[in-house]
Amino acid sequence: MTAAGDLIGSRWRVLGPLAKGGLGHVWLGADERTGRTVALKKCGLPKSLTAEKRSLVRLWVPREARAFARIQHPNVIRTLDVLLDGDAPWIVMEYVPSRSLLDVILADGPLPPARVAAIGLDLLAALTASWDADVLHLDVKPSNVLIAEDGRAVLTDFGPAGSKAGVAALAEAEVILGSPKYVAPERLFELITDERSDLWSLGATLYHAVEGRTPFTRETTDDALHAADAGRPDPAVLAGPLEPVLFGLMRRDPAERMAAAEVRRRLRRIAPASRRTRVLRTATAVAAAGAVAFAGVAFAGQSPSPAPSSSPTPPPSAPAQVAAPAPTLPPGFVWWTHQRADFRVAMPKTWKPAWKAGTLRCTSPTGHPTMTVSPWTDPGNVLAALTRAESEKPPPGYRRLRIQPLDDSPGAIWEYTFQDPQAGRMRAMRQVVKVGPSWYALDWRAPATDWATDLPTLLEVVPTLTVK
Repeated sequence: MTAAGDLIGSRWRVLGPLAKGGLGHVWLGADERTGRTVALKKCGLPKSLTAEKRSLVRLWVPREARAFARIQHPNVIRTLDVLLDGDAPWIVMEYVPSRSLLDVILADGPLPPARVAAIGLDLLAALTASWDADVLHLDVKPSNVLIAEDGRAVLTDFGPAGSKAGVAALAEAEVILGSPKYVAPERLFELITDERSDLWSLGATLYHAVEGRTPFTRETTDDALHAADAGRPDPAVLAGPLEPVLFGLMRRDPAERMAAAEVRRRLRRIAPASRRTRVLRTATAVAAAGAVAFAGVAFAGQSPSPAPSSSPTPPPSAPAQVAAPAPTLPPGFVWWTHQRADFRVAMPKTWKPAWKAGTLRCTSPTGHPTMTVSPWTDPGNVLAALTRAESEKPPPGYRRLRIQPLDDSPGAIWEYTFQDPQAGRMRAMRQVVKVGPSWYALDWRAPATDWATDLPTLLEVVPTLTVK
C-alpha cells in the first residue's frame, strides 16, 4: 500500500494522492535530489488478466514506457523516469498544475464547439509528436487530458502506450489495455492497432467534451462494447460544426476514418481566431516551507498591510529552479513589495500580508497555508545552518523528511512534519536560494492532509520571486 512519505526507487518521495484511474493511481511526489515536484503513477494491472499475462504486462510497461520518454512536446506530459519498485511498474512524469478535461466537463457542463476544437488541435499535435517517435497512446480520454493554467491541453498517462512493435506483441498475447468506451473497435475485436486507433479515441474524447456525455451512453461495459462493435455512436446534439469531424473520426472501418491532416484543417476553421501557439511553461517544483519560529522567522505582531505594487516586475536573475524565464502575474495574484524589502513576489490576492524587518509573511483566509519570504544572512554553509536550526529547538512531534543541498545551484532544502496544537499535523518546507546577488529563505507551511491540494499555489508563487 502506497502512502505519503514513501520513497520510490530510492529517489522519488510520495507527497499525497492526485488521481485514481482504471489502470493505476497517481500521486504528487518530489525528487529527493532536486526538490522538483513530479507526478508518480503506479501502473495497475487489470484483474481480468491471467497470472501469465500479468507477468508479461509488468515487464512490458517499463520497457515500452522508455519509448515515449523520448517525446518532447508542449502538449505531451514529459516522462522523467520509468522503474520497477515493489509489485508494479512506476512512471515518473512532470507535474503540471491543471484540471483534467473530465473534471472541467463535470464542473462546467458541455464545452462550446470552438473551445473543443482548440483542445482537439492541441491533442492532435500531441498525438502527431507521439507517432513521429513511433509511439501510440492507446488511451486518449477526457481524464487523460489536462487543461493547464495557461489554457493548453496536455496529453498525459501513457500507461498503455508503447512502440508499434511492442503493441503488436502485446496484441498477439491477446492483451488489450485501455478504457472500453474510448477504445477503437478494431482494437477490441480484430486486435489491430495503429495511428487510426488513436484518432478514433480522439473523436470519442471530443464528442464527450462538446456533448457532455460519452458517445455510447449505455451504462454497462458490455453494452458499451456492443455499441462500439455496431459502430454507431449516439447522435450529436450540441456539436454544431464539429459534428462532421466527430463522426469522421469514429467511423467503424479504420480505412474510412478521417485522416489527421483533414481533422487538423477542419478544426482550425472552428477554433477561435485568437488561438495562438502556446509555449511550454516548465513547472519545476521547488518548494518552500511555512514560517518556522525556531528557524529564525517569528512575528511578534503584524504591521499594516501595504497596497499591492502595480509597478512592472524586472526580469529574473535567479537560478532555473527558483524563477521561470519571465515571471508574470498569475491569475488571481497581486504583486507585493515594501520600501524596506529588496525583493518583490506575487501572492494570491485574497491572502493577508504582513511585513516585519524586510520579511513578508502571507496567510490564506483560512489561516493555512502560509508563505514567508525573508532575507537569508548566513550563505556560507547553508546545509550546516539548516541542520543547526533543526537541532536548536524542534517543534512538538517533529519528524525530518530531508535536509539536503540543491544539486545544480547554491542553497539547500529542509522538509519536515510537526504537530501544531490548533491545526494538527503540519508539513513544512524551507528552501534557501540565491536570487541574483541576494539570498532568501522561502518558507511554506500547510496542513499535512492538504499538502497536495495546496502545493499548486506554491508552484505559482516561487517563480515570481525577483530582486527589485
